[in-house]
Amino acid sequence: MTKEELQAAVTQAEAALIAAKAELEAFDGLPENNVFATLEDAEGELTERLRDQAHADCEGSYNCGADEYTQEFIVDGKHYMGTLSVEYGRHDKTYYYIDRARFTFTPIEADKHAE
Repeated sequence: MTKEELQAAVTQAEAALIAAKAELEAFDGLPENNVFATLEDAEGELTERLRDQAHADCEGSYNCGADEYTQEFIVDGKHYMGTLSVEYGRHDKTYYYIDRARFTFTPIEADKHAE
């Protein structure tokens, strides 16, 4: 293979990886893929997952995550919306970090999922 062919193969593989990661993120975001036995289980798992997402969004200089991260989930056939509210701190006027985070959830109306 030539260098150009190898570079084209790398570019194609990188594009496929980006597409696969986006599909996996969409799959993981579906409520039916976030079913938990108890509200406590959901809170523990989703707090960690959403906090990890907020932390990743802060990586690098001048990057600050969102104020809220949400995830719809199901417990005992009932749909809920979980929200992680995040407050950030900053050091060296450059790097943000999670100072505080609080997870809350509310039931979602049944008629939304009857469609």
